[in-house]
Amino acid sequence: ETTVNAYTGDVRARHEADLGFRLGGKLIERRVDVGASVRRGQVLARLDPQDAALNARAAAAQRAAAETDRTLAQAEYDRALGLKAKNFISDSVLDARRSALEAATSRLQQARAQADLAANQSGYTTLAADRDGVVTAILAEPGQVVAAGQSIARIAQPGAREVLIHAPERRIAGLQVGAAAQ
Repeated sequence: ETTVNAYTGDVRARHEADLGFRLGGKLIERRVDVGASVRRGQVLARLDPQDAALNARAAAAQRAAAETDRTLAQAEYDRALGLKAKNFISDSVLDARRSALEAATSRLQQARAQADLAANQSGYTTLAADRDGVVTAILAEPGQVVAAGQSIARIAQPGAREVLIHAPERRIAGLQVGAAAQ
């Protein structure tokens, strides 16, 4: 006589990924529902791009201002070099102009990096599938304000499956990896 033990559990994909935006914002569109098959690169959802576009424009303006400041600092340093050659200014004045030029150069590098980052973030308002799969969960709805990294959709890859079974502790010792189950 064979004893049958019945347990509850879930069958799920072995490989799942929660996908979210790299920046926060208002979700304005969701293009998939639970159960939808998606292809790598397919757009799943979009954030309102207005804030990211404004940040990119502000960063570009800061870069332009930093370029102007750097040009002015360079001109003042060059002028100070000429005056120092004629002994019209002291070494400390020349050093101050050199320091101002170095600071303006550093601010320009920082402004360029910020502008590049803001331009990249403008592209982060679209969430695309990073793999082929099936949508197993939707975790946000249009109109909702989401945080950076917050999960929007869960994608399961087709293929390998796992079974999660809830067995009582007193039965664990009787279960072995690789044992036949139905």
